[in-house]
Amino acid sequence: MLSCILLSFEDFSSFKFSQGSLFIVLACICWGFENNCTRKISSKDPLQIVLLKGIFSGLGSIIIGFSIGERITALWGVFAVLGVGFVAYGLSIFFYVYAQRLLGAARTSAYYAIAPFIGTALSLVIFLQIPNYNYFIALFLMVIGAWLCSSDKPIFKRNKSKP
Repeated sequence: MLSCILLSFEDFSSFKFSQGSLFIVLACICWGFENNCTRKISSKDPLQIVLLKGIFSGLGSIIIGFSIGERITALWGVFAVLGVGFVAYGLSIFFYVYAQRLLGAARTSAYYAIAPFIGTALSLVIFLQIPNYNYFIALFLMVIGAWLCSSDKPIFKRNKSKP
């Protein structure tokens, strides 16, 4: 979150909490809740989990799209979207559920969070542009966050002595 604030901050006049910001925070909370719920059922067949999640996510997306006025203009687009969804959502969740079964929800999410780092490396190579210093500070904060989430050792130790 600190990285996102750092990267989106221009000056104090642009620092405001908009309705879109609220939806992003809510999406993150729901994603965390969903990850923990998936952990509870990760011992079940991952294919069944992916099918159920895909059906309900797809239906939800279709309902939202049609309710805001989106229409299907080219039939080939439907198949292209289904293919991208199969790879980006279906296979991703299938492997994610298997990983949760072995590693747990928090650790799997931490490892899953390396995707932005891979995207960052690819964008630096493809676009050949060096970002400003804020970017590297934010990247460093994200690395620390991912490392702390994936660590086996507790960050803060509890004092177990009784008063």
